[in-house]
Amino acid sequence: MSENISESFNRLIWHDSKLRSLQILRKDDLDDVFLHVELRGMPGQELTPMTIVFQDAVFFFSDLDLQGKRECSDDISSAKCEAKTELLTRLQNERLKHSPDALSGYFHFSVYLIPPGGTVDVIASGFRLEGMHESDRGQQQ
Repeated sequence: MSENISESFNRLIWHDSKLRSLQILRKDDLDDVFLHVELRGMPGQELTPMTIVFQDAVFFFSDLDLQGKRECSDDISSAKCEAKTELLTRLQNERLKHSPDALSGYFHFSVYLIPPGGTVDVIASGFRLEGMHESDRGQQQ
């Protein structure tokens, strides 16, 4: 199952897609991280508005240069999902050392913007894609 999550995320066409906004929302004791993006490669359109929802997020790290993001037209360089990373190991060893399996079943999702835009890192149990509704588009502009 973990390969399916990573493979599905990594198959998306990230390069030259756009990061428009992000939010963190809590629902029923769980936090989800929402990235509002325009993804390349969807049928019939060059860029398609979508929302990437990182489900059951437990860590969120961001180093965004908002001016750099604007100057580079909000472009994403790349993104990836991995089940084992240095960040996951460090979090487990430093912050969660008394809960040895706390991150079992979690993934490290990374989104890299065109430099100097920065990065977004999310530790979550999975992700889903949501299409953007017409009513949401006005809020994104």
